[in-house]
Amino acid sequence: MRIEAGLKRQVWCKIPVQLSGIELVTQSQSITVGVKLNINGFLISQKLPNQTTKLVLHAEHIEFID
Repeated sequence: MRIEAGLKRQVWCKIPVQLSGIELVTQSQSITVGVKLNINGFLISQKLPNQTTKLVLHAEHIEFID
């Protein structure tokens, strides 16, 4: 929830995360629904067969937040 121009707005975004490498894949096995994470990496624009695009986060580092 954010305040914009004095009004509350529900803000969310769904972005797929691509994991590569044994370390990140191993870390991802302990991720469950509701776990808070800090994921660092880079965004790419992926073209879909229907000519639309979506953003994909390619993870380089995953940190579990208490």
